[in-house]
Amino acid sequence: MKIESLKISAYHISENISLKQFKADFTGDLLYSSSSELFYSVGEGGFLYLFNYGVAAFAGMSDVESTRVLSLIKEYSQNIIHEDFFDDYILKSGDVQRPVYGFDEITVSEITPEVIKIVMLNLAQSVALDYYSKAADVLLESVNRFADKLEKTGRMGISKKNMLKFVGKTLNSKNRIIDNLYIFDVPDIVWDSKYLDEIHTGLIRVFDLKSRFKEVQASFKNIEENLAIFIEVHQHKMSNILEWIIIILILIEVVDLFITKIF
Repeated sequence: MKIESLKISAYHISENISLKQFKADFTGDLLYSSSSELFYSVGEGGFLYLFNYGVAAFAGMSDVESTRVLSLIKEYSQNIIHEDFFDDYILKSGDVQRPVYGFDEITVSEITPEVIKIVMLNLAQSVALDYYSKAADVLLESVNRFADKLEKTGRMGISKKNMLKFVGKTLNSKNRIIDNLYIFDVPDIVWDSKYLDEIHTGLIRVFDLKSRFKEVQASFKNIEENLAIFIEVHQHKMSNILEWIIIILILIEVVDLFITKIF
């Protein structure tokens, strides 16, 4: 039976999904698996695509069924995200020779599992970029507050320990983006199909993935540069404190020597 239309949804639900444990327990028909992805056929015409960076994508599944599976996935997730990061996209089939892209839909000549997988992959990465972009904005707001306080008071109002924890959080977020998103990688299934490659390339353009990815990278670079300056300020402050301690100790030694000579 030819599929004429399919709703695809993607949700960023956590920072990590344990795919190995999920794979061992889930009963769907596994079509593809790797250390970072699981692609299932579920029920009649439904598909589930899981990514280890915390995104679940659904195709051809009812809202009730998607909600049920989402609840199950959360049992295998770490650091659940409580904000809503999701998006929908419509996949249609029609009398077209080449893919036709709309604002929230794509029309292809035939809907196949391979086409569904490509659309789900790109939608998942788009939702993940929404989450990382928001994370970068939150970190940048904190950095700007430190800078404002430094300008107004000459102090940042944060201990060196908390500053280093903030640096660690920033680096972890940046590393997750680099490790988990494959925006510049070409999926294996498109190598032997010019048509699938065209769909993939077109969706990258439609979702503006490369530009958004570079914007997030630029934000983290800006944050890192500011943090490097803040740490240098902290180190300078500690050096001044050590210098004063040394001066005080020398003065105590001089006074003690002076008293000893007199008495």
